[in-house]
Amino acid sequence: MTGLIQRRPRGRPPGARTRVLRHDGALGVHHFAFLRSWFLGLDLRHAWQRYLAFSAMSDDLRHIEHRRQALLHQVLDAGQQLNLDLPPARQITAQLALLAQPPFDAGSTPLPSLDEFVDAQGLDREFYSESELLQEYRQFFHLDGATDSAPPETNAERGLGQAQVRALNQVEALLARQPEAGDRLDLWLSPALAALLRTAGIGTLGALADTVRVYGRRWHARARGLGERRAAALVAWLGPLAEQFGHAIPSAVLDPSRHRRPPPAAAPGQPHVAPRFALVPLERLAVPAHLAGGAGLAAPAGRAVPASPPSALNDLQALRAWLSQPRPDATRRAYTKEAERFYLWCLHARGKPLAAIDVADCRSYLDFLAAPPPEWVNARPAARTDPAWRPLRGPLGGASLNFARVVVQNLFDDLCASGHLPANPMRALARQRTALPRAPALERAFTEAEWRFVMGQLDRQLLTRDPTDRGQAEARRIALLLHLLSATGLRLSEIAAATLADLRLRPPSGTRDLALGPEAGAEEGPVADMALGAGWLIRVQSRHGGARELPLDAALHALIARHHEDAAAIATLPSPPPIVCTLAERPRRWIDGPDGVVQLSPQQPPTIRALGAAGVYLTLKRFFRRIAADAAAVDGLSRERLRAASTHWLRHTFGREAVAAGMPLDALRRALGHASLASTGRYLGAEPVDTSATLPAKPGS
Repeated sequence: MTGLIQRRPRGRPPGARTRVLRHDGALGVHHFAFLRSWFLGLDLRHAWQRYLAFSAMSDDLRHIEHRRQALLHQVLDAGQQLNLDLPPARQITAQLALLAQPPFDAGSTPLPSLDEFVDAQGLDREFYSESELLQEYRQFFHLDGATDSAPPETNAERGLGQAQVRALNQVEALLARQPEAGDRLDLWLSPALAALLRTAGIGTLGALADTVRVYGRRWHARARGLGERRAAALVAWLGPLAEQFGHAIPSAVLDPSRHRRPPPAAAPGQPHVAPRFALVPLERLAVPAHLAGGAGLAAPAGRAVPASPPSALNDLQALRAWLSQPRPDATRRAYTKEAERFYLWCLHARGKPLAAIDVADCRSYLDFLAAPPPEWVNARPAARTDPAWRPLRGPLGGASLNFARVVVQNLFDDLCASGHLPANPMRALARQRTALPRAPALERAFTEAEWRFVMGQLDRQLLTRDPTDRGQAEARRIALLLHLLSATGLRLSEIAAATLADLRLRPPSGTRDLALGPEAGAEEGPVADMALGAGWLIRVQSRHGGARELPLDAALHALIARHHEDAAAIATLPSPPPIVCTLAERPRRWIDGPDGVVQLSPQQPPTIRALGAAGVYLTLKRFFRRIAADAAAVDGLSRERLRAASTHWLRHTFGREAVAAGMPLDALRRALGHASLASTGRYLGAEPVDTSATLPAKPGS
């Protein structure tokens, strides 16, 4: 018919049977338990809540029925595929045929009442008592077991229903499998729930168990949209499985008390937590008398009695006295961590006081640090008052093992010098074995190509952001940190503690401090600011006592001034302001008022605006990780190296470039604040640098 348009009929074409929302995951014993409940005629919603509610986001009865149909189809399809590989004698064709039939419905044949039964059977109510009539009723309808050894049968378990349950059990033995750590979530969970967990970076059952173990009872807060009730059901299903495949979830991490606000400090006379013998910090540790060590104890078997008198302190008191010696804050924290680990290991793993530790024990301790058992590890940071606190966050690598060995060796040296211990087994171990591998400074420093790439990424951020944008201020702060640390070699703690009061102009005479470098213009790069032309000096407190001054050029000073303008635009700066400031106003918190009413805390004066050591570290760490994604597109660059870069790489880069520029080793030692030339000598092994391609480190170059 000319001029007429033939309309396409609505709906799917004839014969189209495409299944939507199909979810063919793995089949586990809980799936068969759910189907078994349906074949037995039990309530479908109750069976869903008991066996499968954890795996989906909906509890609607229509969804449950759809899931039941899909599961049955999946079992029949998988059974038919399995039949293709089975010999005829072992095929399950008959069982699949039974499962394909509708189950026996107990509700279609309701039982009569007791009165109806008595009238239908013509029983004499005068002759039989009520209990005897009830017994006749139960026996007639098989409501009581025929024998004491057999379980009682119900209507739903007779006939076709009983045969279908037996068939389902036989099919289950062939098709059901155990979940494993490497299984994708969509094998066991609904697509919607699996997609929600993937947004939190969770893709496998093992990763899910690790997330619960690290973040505790509130782990589900990382997956936006996952409620507490469904998360608890998911963990209840996962817990026994995680223990089987080596990702056990300790019950302590799910304890609600871990996430409550700690109670206020106990007033005098109120009960407090007593020290105990467990994996607890030193301040909460109680040591049994036979492990206490110190005065009055006999020397270990085979060990000579020391010539010097024993200390009047026990091991724990001696350890606390050693840790209380004056040290920089960062050093004291590091020494406390290593000494605490070692002493807890001596008590709990070896069952020995310090005087009984020998060379074999020290060797075992280093092996222990390289592969600690799970009960010693908590990957999630925990407060020292938290019951989940553990001395380790994971296995230690080569450099960390070396540091742990050196700290314990120094501990033994000092306790031997005080007469508390007879010998130093860790030092004896050091003579028997070669030093543990340690990454040379060159491996943890930027190459010229890497530094050029880092500066290029920084310039791109500075050019692509709106000058009035908050991100522009953050990019300028990153530029300040990169240039300042690479041009001075300052430690992280030194730059975090520096303020504008530590800056001063160089005297007009132009004399150089510390003879820190060659003449001006001899070299560009991170050490160019060590030349005579620098007009500013920054004074920092050295880790080993005393102070040192390092030159800054005018461009670096301009970066500091611009950063302070950004910080002052957000909130008032203290006097003197820190060199590196926060770019956010200190938030006001809700507090209890004097009349018991909750109110906002008053605005605090700007006393704390320093970014701090942790803030400086994380700021640069995030920057390196962010730009590492683009490193693969540049020939010769390693994405893994840039992701591993940190603030200390800038210090090593400074030392390497200083040696390449010809700086005297003793001058470099003073510039870096090293206690001895042995530490500075590591930079002498650095490969020569091609000065024709210098590092673009100078701001504004």
